[in-house]
Amino acid sequence: MKRGVERKVNSSDRNVYKFRRIKRKSLLHETVAFFLLLLFTTYICILHHTMTITLNWGILGAGNIASQFVHDLVLNNQRNTEYHHVIKSIGCSSHERGLEFIKKNNITLETNYNVEPIVQSYDELYKNKDVDVVYIATPHCFHRDQSISCLTNDKHVLCEKPVTVTKKEAEDIIEVANKEKKYFMEGMWTRFFPAITNLKKKIYEEKVLGEIFRMFADLSYNANIKQVPKTSRLRDINLAAGALLDIGIYPITYSRILLDDKLGDNHSKFVYKSILTVNSDDKVDHLYSAVVKYENGKHGILTASELVDGPKAYVRIEGEKGHVEMYSDNPARAKHFKIFDSDGKEIYEYKDDSGYNGFIYEANAAADDISQGKLSNSTMPHDETLLVMGLMDEIRKENGLVYPQD
Repeated sequence: MKRGVERKVNSSDRNVYKFRRIKRKSLLHETVAFFLLLLFTTYICILHHTMTITLNWGILGAGNIASQFVHDLVLNNQRNTEYHHVIKSIGCSSHERGLEFIKKNNITLETNYNVEPIVQSYDELYKNKDVDVVYIATPHCFHRDQSISCLTNDKHVLCEKPVTVTKKEAEDIIEVANKEKKYFMEGMWTRFFPAITNLKKKIYEEKVLGEIFRMFADLSYNANIKQVPKTSRLRDINLAAGALLDIGIYPITYSRILLDDKLGDNHSKFVYKSILTVNSDDKVDHLYSAVVKYENGKHGILTASELVDGPKAYVRIEGEKGHVEMYSDNPARAKHFKIFDSDGKEIYEYKDDSGYNGFIYEANAAADDISQGKLSNSTMPHDETLLVMGLMDEIRKENGLVYPQD
């Protein structure tokens, strides 16, 4: 009996040993699988961060806005990010001015991926096969024809705001872009700032202000209009001069961004009342005011002027739990805001100290879209461009401001 019992015990031990061996083997397989998965994930992360997107740019225009845009591309390249913005060509009316632009903006072999940009006429730039995308930085009265010339010559286009003078002109461009299967975006840079993304999250996701009641937005500066020649882009009606199109588009954009989280054709319903003061001398507007009311009851008070300087806090959003103030040396450049509670105590601050002017954010967005084969951008889609252009058409019509392009 004893020996039989011993045999049973030994058999049981063998089963236990066999079970443990299988368990250890399974654990080993699981461990190996885990480390292989970890290794693969790490590889994907490294690959993601080392992948680069290269865009070959043509810059159409050599003025102040073009300089600010190029400043950001150059600074980005110096920082060796995953975006390689290579400036291939400067298109302008004067060869000497183009060379001066290159020198002034520090476009060198070291800051441009060992590429020396060339200076070309507009027509030469349109046909330059080394250029992938053109940034159009000329006055908006030229945007329609210049955009179409780029698109029909196999170029993608990032066009400075306002995209055109009228909604019809914008529709013409978008129709050609879709036909040619080329990317087109209005360069409303304000929409792409990290500060805007952060603020929208605070308002719509975290609801730090609770229910929003109203917003004030202003972009004004004293341009000394009376001393400016009538042939200037600030005063010449043939160049579609005036405060509404040039700077009034920004308060409108802030209301679209911060009072309505829907874009374009999906926008919330609103009603609009506007006032323009049309100068009796040059026949264009230098003072614009409007009130917008959304279907949920929110109000936007929007102003722009070329006659006076605007307030330090150029945007103020008021809600049941407090308010937001936005600050900048340039109200189009959304870099700094503070949130205050209902007692006026500061509870949050955001400040963009990147060193960029801010154009890099829209340039990178365009690079992402083009690399993915997209024809439009989800942050600034075509129908949002058409919505704002149509609204400005209505404001001008309501106030008797007519351009040759109408």
